[in-house]
Amino acid sequence: MSIELLNKHTAGVLGAVIKQPHWKKDELSSKLKQVLVEMRDDAGSQEVYLESLLRNVTFLFENTNRALSLLKVCVEEEKFMTQENFQQAMLEVPRLVSESNFFAENMPRYKELVYKGATIEEQTAHGEMVYCDCKLVNDMVIDFIGIFLHPSNKDFMINFMEYASNVVVETVMQFCKTYSGLMLKELNSNEMIQK
Repeated sequence: MSIELLNKHTAGVLGAVIKQPHWKKDELSSKLKQVLVEMRDDAGSQEVYLESLLRNVTFLFENTNRALSLLKVCVEEEKFMTQENFQQAMLEVPRLVSESNFFAENMPRYKELVYKGATIEEQTAHGEMVYCDCKLVNDMVIDFIGIFLHPSNKDFMINFMEYASNVVVETVMQFCKTYSGLMLKELNSNEMIQK
């Protein structure tokens, strides 16, 4: 099968993902706002809030990477795992992260990504956008894999098994990043996630 067809299939699945009720603009905006407000309130200072954003971004990268690695295994082995096994594997991420030096080891890698701007206010605003983008990409990847693994979708999803696993993973990630960017642009232009 061609890359064009893979793109078409991926766009089709993600189109189905973002038609789900929890992806509606108003609901998405209010959830993102609520999470940011809670993190800001819990932090007590902008410096602590910025570090909290960095911590969450670091976790989301790990969570997304874990989900994509499970998708990669399915495609490599040409075998669907059960949704229950996928959920169980994803529930391991917070435990593994909390039982190791994960944050100390990994937060420095993402600090430059989050801490952009000349002032703490600029850094905070940028950090919030990075967090929202990572959150949307992560949630989209998880929803994509949920649809991918759903037993009633096997006949269609088997098409993804015809490609190299890294090509599938890169394509899914590319589409998730693009959709997330477009959503954030729209939410921001409507100032839906601004304070």
